[in-house]
Amino acid sequence: MLARTGSPFDSDEHLFEIKWDGIRILAFFGNNVARLQGRKRTDATARYPEIERALAKLPGDGILDGEVVVLDEDGHPNFQRVLIREQTATRDAALLKARQHPVVYVAFDLLYRNGEPLVDRPLVERKALLSELLKDPPAPILESTYVLSQGRALFKEADDRGLEGIVAKSLNGRYLQGERSNEWLKLKVRRRTDGVLVGIVRERGTRRVKSLVLGAYDGAALAWLGNVGSGLDQQTLAQIATELDPLKSAAPDDFTAQAPGEIEWLKPALVVRVEYSELTKDRRLRHPVFIGFVQMDPRDCVVPVR
Repeated sequence: MLARTGSPFDSDEHLFEIKWDGIRILAFFGNNVARLQGRKRTDATARYPEIERALAKLPGDGILDGEVVVLDEDGHPNFQRVLIREQTATRDAALLKARQHPVVYVAFDLLYRNGEPLVDRPLVERKALLSELLKDPPAPILESTYVLSQGRALFKEADDRGLEGIVAKSLNGRYLQGERSNEWLKLKVRRRTDGVLVGIVRERGTRRVKSLVLGAYDGAALAWLGNVGSGLDQQTLAQIATELDPLKSAAPDDFTAQAPGEIEWLKPALVVRVEYSELTKDRRLRHPVFIGFVQMDPRDCVVPVR
């Protein structure tokens, strides 16, 4: 089941839970065996042997829906670290990586239990059965907790803690397999920042602009924030493709070791406003979207805190 995008709200007809920044996985268990399945119906069991072992300990049989996440020392999901596990090819490699990047499986739904499909039952009933199943779960399996009614408060808490956002789910909703509907709404935290335009990347073999290279000041030096391509409309792309030529410059010394690709460097004179989901651990903007150019002193653009 998939979620549509929405804005924060309160509702007595919904529950609200944290949007875990991980890998979506269906977990099948029964008869002391288990299997993990990814979004594209790929077998992910070998990538997460510790979850497979834990699932095999659960009583009876069933199908869980949830996410595999890697938590930082502060308890925040780290998508970059879980991708390392997701891209593991063999069980032996996964066991080695598990030492540095241990995962947890956060279950948020129960689709099948002891021979009975549950997808047509209301979510509130499925949640109760899930809590019963996971009242003393084997590590590293966790149950995703939730709050009732108070969606705005939970969204603010997610924002304050630097989390990706929350999900609102209709208490009486069925599990709509393969569908994207208003029964589930993802309410994503989006942040804004201003960055110095320091270069452009063109599509190979053309004059068409593919992305903008952004920087921000970290003390006296410019640091690379990443590239933004999303949100650029055709009119803006056409203007950028030709009107930035007078700003062409040599590569800044502190950028050459960081920013990849064939970049046409520019004097740090223009400022771009972007929206993004979070700042990664290596201080890159995640999922940046172009908002527009703003008039301000480029020296006032500093690396955001989160």
